[in-house]
Amino acid sequence: MSELLNAGIKTEAKKPGEGAPYLSGLGKNALEQPIVLLFVVGGFLAVSTIFAKAAPSFGWHPLALLQWSVLGGALGLFVVTRTVFRNSGKETSLEKGNRKRLAIYLSVSGLLFIAPNMIAVVAAPKVGAGFVSLSFAFPLVLTYAIAVLLRLERLQLMMGSGVVFGLIGGVLLALSGSELSDEASLWSLFALSIPVFLATGNIYRTIRWPVGAKPIDLALGMMATGFIALAVFTTLLGIPVLPASWTVGAIGLLTGQTLIFTIQYGLYFRLQQTAGPVYLSQIGSVAAVVGLGLGFLVFDEVPNLAKLAAAASVGAGVVLVTLGRRRA
Repeated sequence: MSELLNAGIKTEAKKPGEGAPYLSGLGKNALEQPIVLLFVVGGFLAVSTIFAKAAPSFGWHPLALLQWSVLGGALGLFVVTRTVFRNSGKETSLEKGNRKRLAIYLSVSGLLFIAPNMIAVVAAPKVGAGFVSLSFAFPLVLTYAIAVLLRLERLQLMMGSGVVFGLIGGVLLALSGSELSDEASLWSLFALSIPVFLATGNIYRTIRWPVGAKPIDLALGMMATGFIALAVFTTLLGIPVLPASWTVGAIGLLTGQTLIFTIQYGLYFRLQQTAGPVYLSQIGSVAAVVGLGLGFLVFDEVPNLAKLAAAASVGAGVVLVTLGRRRA
């Protein structure tokens, strides 16, 4: 299957030891192993939903915490990549004719980046961190389904079967929200739109990738655009952008979420460089499993039978799509 099933980063997979120039000379360690990176990045994605659910308990509006964490994460990633690793790898330049395309790309991709994050952080306190985390497992199969509908990919039996399992998982996940209150049930439907935004972003970022642009720079641009969009949104709705009080907990939550975004996106690209984009796309599945576990451990969220069945169905779908891709 083509790059449409990746996480939106257009690059080639590297051999072990290659593709991560800023690690050269440091020797091999655990963070150079793709399987370790996969679980770390996917785990951080799940932890973000835990932080979002905890935000109100520390005086934060979830969107305000997200807003400043995105900005802090972008600044942190910028400082790290421009200082510690600034002499690593080859520099590439963006063609002048692509600058307008880059502006459009950053605007659209930034919105597609921030929209699902906004939904996730607001929905987590309503429907549970486990529910939201599980929704991150769908983009791989959904991206393929959309690509087939747009005739960007041909239908393949095993991959098509994986999409069916993914859709069944979506139905089961929706049914698992029937036990919630009316308000929470509504938010569960909003949460189910998260994979739609992510899958759309996967396809858009792939087919509109600006020639000569570096992944890190595009990530920084997307995060900056997302921050601006979120800042406008919170201002228009009159959402308080500061915590009720600057307690140790409120500061710690902001600091922790900022560090998570900085490390998550840094390791995200390291995983992309060492293992390739398709392998990278499995982080959603890791986030789903870890999120269910953390939801239980931190908030005593006991997954019901429908939610467990949804997790199993989505897992089967991911496996079938991945195996089908190898045979395509």
